[in-house]
Amino acid sequence: MRPQRREFFSVLAVVAGLAATTCGGRTGEQLFDPSADASADAPTTGSAGGSSGVSGAGGSKGVGTTSTGTTGAGGSITGAGGSSGDTCNAGNCDGCCDAQGRCRSGLDLNACGLRAARCLDCGAIGFACTTSGACEGIAPPCGPSNCTGCCSATGLCRYGTESDACGSGGNACDNCAAKAAGCSAGVCQGKPPKCGPDNCGGCCDANGSCQIGTSDAICGAQGAACRNCSTQSQTCTQPGSYCAAPLPCATVCPAGCCDARGVCHAPTDTACGTQGQTCSDCTLQGRVCAPQGYCYTGQSCGSGNCAGCCTATGQCQNGADNSACGQFGSLCDNCSAKNVSCRNQVCSDGATCPGAFAGCNPNAITDPPKTSTSCSQKELATVVTACTGAAAGCGAAFNQLLASNPACAGCLAQFVGDQAFARCLAPFLSQACNHYLTCDLSCSIAVCGQCPAADTNNCQNAAGQAGGACGAYAYGVACALAALQGPGAFCNWDMYKDAGLWLDAVGGRYCR
Repeated sequence: MRPQRREFFSVLAVVAGLAATTCGGRTGEQLFDPSADASADAPTTGSAGGSSGVSGAGGSKGVGTTSTGTTGAGGSITGAGGSSGDTCNAGNCDGCCDAQGRCRSGLDLNACGLRAARCLDCGAIGFACTTSGACEGIAPPCGPSNCTGCCSATGLCRYGTESDACGSGGNACDNCAAKAAGCSAGVCQGKPPKCGPDNCGGCCDANGSCQIGTSDAICGAQGAACRNCSTQSQTCTQPGSYCAAPLPCATVCPAGCCDARGVCHAPTDTACGTQGQTCSDCTLQGRVCAPQGYCYTGQSCGSGNCAGCCTATGQCQNGADNSACGQFGSLCDNCSAKNVSCRNQVCSDGATCPGAFAGCNPNAITDPPKTSTSCSQKELATVVTACTGAAAGCGAAFNQLLASNPACAGCLAQFVGDQAFARCLAPFLSQACNHYLTCDLSCSIAVCGQCPAADTNNCQNAAGQAGGACGAYAYGVACALAALQGPGAFCNWDMYKDAGLWLDAVGGRYCR
């Protein structure tokens, strides 16, 4: 089953105009800056900031806010859930609040955020942490400049205070639990403490020992009880270390290859293959990857060096000719042989339903949401009520909020539009998963976006099938389904199918 997409876009169409509403030349979303002091009591327009995500779990309603002190269930990425009380709030923390209610500087790869927003683990999802407290750009290597804790063997920044990851100053983490010791001042010493969220970033086994929690047999995060995913025919899914049952890579990667970790890759010289084959590194043989997905001796042509299309012999063409049509380094298509024309670098007969999709930019990705505490419970409740059911007053409620608290309106505006679903799920997806889901949504919108409402579902289902216009991006759908089984469950539109309830879930999660 593919997650719903355009269905909730149309439901939220009544407030979609907010994205185009300008105030001093800026959109509603641009009015929100996570680095600005944008509390509900003292709204500010601020300057446009980067994008930022959150980490970890939450109930189906996204509970676990720092304002209520409720802890989110089922941890995912470092920095999930809510504050355990009033120990960390806007009054005493200029950085971010972690899952245990502790204030962090807000500038570390694994603890990013300002103004007492929830800490987010940018590094775990492939992003850097900017000085404005946002996940943005490519994650740099973990080290002293971006990690006050310690760096794990997989290159992730950890707090450095936990039994399974002990250290400081961006140095390598030490596993104190494996040495039957505790972690104190960044050094393994003393007796191991009772395993729990305060001292274990992984999971607690039946003996009360802290485990890293990334294997199928021992899976878990944030000091929760370890789970054996294998007994449920599931895998320990990353980022987040939770059990889920994603489809095998070979099944959902028809246009690319699968690496040793089961990650789908579009064919490149270092990861070459198609139809879900095991990736080959052509460069080890002194060869390059053909657009068809095999290693050969010749000229390299692909997404990394060709904006148009590639011929079978590795020649890059502009991709706008009927006999050589395509872009992003794909194999050139001969539109003339199909009795159609090359339109916008894709063979098309001009139909709008289904339409044509020219392919996905290899750099396409959806930024994680900007998170804040800018919306008060009352403000969110007012918008939710106005947007529930027939939603006759939804647009007016958003306009009023834009005037009274633009930061709150801007935060909510992130979840109105074509990328709302991918943006909600971004904090729970790896970089590769994010890319393929972004491409799937972009493809679905391009192919089915002009269909009559009655035909949209059928169009999307057909486009997503193997061999369909969007079938090449099925890996992103599989990633989304896995996240919806785990910490991203609150992003599942099927739980709500109502604009107000959707905004209640995502707004309560990301904007309070």
